[in-house]
Amino acid sequence: MIVSPIDSRYGRDQVKSIFDIQNRYNLMLKVEIEALRAQIAEGVVPELDLDPLLSVLEHGVDARRVSEIEKETHHDIMAFIRTVSEQSGSESSFLHFGLTSNDIIDTVTALQIKDFYDIIYSDIFDMEDILIALVRKYSKTPMLGRTHGQHASPITFGLKAATWLEEFSRHLQRLEDGKKRILVGKTLGPVGTGASMGRKGLQVSLRCMTSLGLSSEVATGQLVARDRYIEFLQILSGISVTLDKIGTEIRNLQRPEINEVMEFFDSRTQVGSSAMPSKRNPIESENVCSLSRFIRSLVTPESESAVTWHERDLTNSALERFTIPYSCILSDYIITKMTRILKNLKVNASIMQENLDKSQLCISERLTSELTMKGVDRQAAHEIVRRISMKFYEEDSNLAIILESGEFGKYFSHDQILNIVNPDNFLGSSDLICDKAIENALKQREGLK
Repeated sequence: MIVSPIDSRYGRDQVKSIFDIQNRYNLMLKVEIEALRAQIAEGVVPELDLDPLLSVLEHGVDARRVSEIEKETHHDIMAFIRTVSEQSGSESSFLHFGLTSNDIIDTVTALQIKDFYDIIYSDIFDMEDILIALVRKYSKTPMLGRTHGQHASPITFGLKAATWLEEFSRHLQRLEDGKKRILVGKTLGPVGTGASMGRKGLQVSLRCMTSLGLSSEVATGQLVARDRYIEFLQILSGISVTLDKIGTEIRNLQRPEINEVMEFFDSRTQVGSSAMPSKRNPIESENVCSLSRFIRSLVTPESESAVTWHERDLTNSALERFTIPYSCILSDYIITKMTRILKNLKVNASIMQENLDKSQLCISERLTSELTMKGVDRQAAHEIVRRISMKFYEEDSNLAIILESGEFGKYFSHDQILNIVNPDNFLGSSDLICDKAIENALKQREGLK
């Protein structure tokens, strides 16, 4: 029986495998073995033959047997420990010595996030590659800027893409900055004192986590502090916001009355609507926007999980079986989907130019600036252009004619006015901004290698 759409509809196997129950049990055993190695090295427990446990790790923990025992014990970690003991064929008398359930659970979570880090870095690099290509190609392609849904000063499509590129550069930096705070585990026992390991508790935990490529928790209760997970999910949430922003922009620009970009649509086989065969809907961007909202919603329950009674309770346990796996699986899914959308995006540069040329008042900012440069007070210049704009709306006339025949014409010749009203001549530093955004992204990536 399949209930979750994660199983049947969303997510890539590469990411799902990180959170697969079999991988989880194998990682749990890996943590147990490394904890024993650290305890042996620190003289907490005697020398032990770890080969039987290593053999279980090589062949895989029996997930079916864990499930059987858990039905009896109602405790997943004890079911896991008993299964490993059975499979190893030895007493495993020091297995799980001085540890508690969340030493294993939380350290495994850190290892899963660590594996996901490699994937999301690759995802963002791929996204940046596509965005860099778009920024380069369209850095000088003019189009209407829009504020409040209304026509504003001209921009370029490359500049629009550069704003997205800059956001992903910052997300990448946040992931990197948060690594040491997020990838953290512990082996400090039931209330965080490491009491069964005497004065060696902190050193055992540090040694174990170092061998696993993690940082070690210091002052904590039974749980790794949940502000770490909250920070991680907030970063994923921020990434989802950027993807939602891009998807929303594509959806708006694809509206027929704008028609400046369009998602790839396979006209041979793809169906846009069950009722209206003519439809070409931006369903991929809509899917990204929809899942983005769900990802952001998962920050709230994770935030609530940071509040427990005393050193721990179970109020975090059930919800975290959803928050972290679902956030990771779906974040990867929507990043890779948006990368494909942008790679195959149809950019209608000619229609961008056509829409820009039709919107004569998109250069009202320039009109104000040109008057100011002629010595007209800035506020007075603004009022002159406002009156010209209202007249244009009322008369539905040609802007150049209105300018030349009115107060504006006192300051500028016919040819100067024609130059001023050409929106292609009012793009400012758009191309330089595009170049800088690309330079920033490439420089940052070089620093991460």
